[in-house]
Amino acid sequence: MSLAALQNLDGGEIILLLALTLAIFAARKLLELAEGFRQGIREFRKATQEIAEEVAEQLDGNGSSERPSHPILMAMTLILGAIGLILVMYEFSK
Repeated sequence: MSLAALQNLDGGEIILLLALTLAIFAARKLLELAEGFRQGIREFRKATQEIAEEVAEQLDGNGSSERPSHPILMAMTLILGAIGLILVMYEFSK
């Protein structure tokens, strides 16, 4: 392939070549990032559920099966969500 052929590339062709190069060389890293993301989401859901159940048990002394709606639970969920988002962003920045 000569240098003259490279000068005739359009913007779309350059983007296609970059996308193919990224797919070939970064596929393994993208799969690792996706797996880390899935694991983080799983851990986040598990931790959120455990904390919500624990707080609900402590706040609801009569043992009823209904889930109470308390500001503490919402605040803890927001805090855990923020921590999860920070962890996911950290994984993607590696």
